[in-house]
Amino acid sequence: GHLSMQNGLWIRKEGSTSQIVVPNDDSLRRDILSRIHEDPLAGHPGCTRTAELVRRSFWWPRLAKDAENFVQTCDLCQRNKAMSGKGHGLLQPLPVPEAPWESVSMDFVVALPKTEGGYDAVLVMVDRLTKMVHVAPTMSSCTAEQTARLFFDNVVRLHGVPKNVVSDRGGQFVSKFWEALCKLVGMRVNLSTAYHPQSDGQTERTNRTLGDMLRNFAGRTPSVWDTYLTAAEFAINNAVNRSTGQSPFFLNYGY
Repeated sequence: GHLSMQNGLWIRKEGSTSQIVVPNDDSLRRDILSRIHEDPLAGHPGCTRTAELVRRSFWWPRLAKDAENFVQTCDLCQRNKAMSGKGHGLLQPLPVPEAPWESVSMDFVVALPKTEGGYDAVLVMVDRLTKMVHVAPTMSSCTAEQTARLFFDNVVRLHGVPKNVVSDRGGQFVSKFWEALCKLVGMRVNLSTAYHPQSDGQTERTNRTLGDMLRNFAGRTPSVWDTYLTAAEFAINNAVNRSTGQSPFFLNYGY
C-alpha cells in the first residue's frame, strides 16, 4: 500500500481503505486488539474476524498472527468455546440462489436458559446468498403459525417473500408454516418450490457463532441472553463471512 504522513501518523492507503500504521509497541497493539475484540458490537469474534475488524482501521506486520495469539489467550473465549457438533453425512447440494433473500434457511436454537420474558429459543433466518442473518427470541414450543409471524416480521417486512425456505424441520411443519405465511401476505399457496426438508449447513454454522456470542455477551448471567440478540445479529452481519469473502452488510447494501 501507499504510505503518507498525516498529523504525525503514518497512514497506509490500500484501495479505498486508510489504515493507521501502528508502531512496534506490543502493549499498544494488544490494547487495539482488546478494544476491537471485546467491543460490545463485535461479540468476541474468532481469529480471522478479529484480524479483519482491526484491518479496517489499523495495520502492522504479522497482524493476523497477533490476532490469533490474542484470541487464543482470551479467557472468556476459551471458557465459552462451544463444542462443535458432529457432521450429518453428505447432503444434496442446494442450488445457489440468484438474488439476495430469494432463498432463506431457517432453524431454531433451543434449550437456552429461560429469560424473564419466558424465551428459551431463537429463530435464526439466514439469506443463503449473502449470509445475512435475522434472529428473533421465541419459545421451544413455537408453532408453525407463530414461526410464520416471526418470519413475516423479521424477513418479509424488510426483504419481501422468498421463493423458497430451507429447513430441516419436518415437512409437515414447513408446509403449515408456508401456508400461514401465504395467508399473512395474501398469497396463493404454491408448495412446489416452498421448501427443502434439509439444512445446507448454513444455519448450523450461524447457530454455533450465535451461541458463542450470546455466552460471551451474557457472561455470568446467562438468563439475560435475549437482551444481547440485537448486538449479536449486528456483529454477525458486520463481520466478513468466510464463504463469501465479504460482510453480509456489504453484500446487501454496498457499504
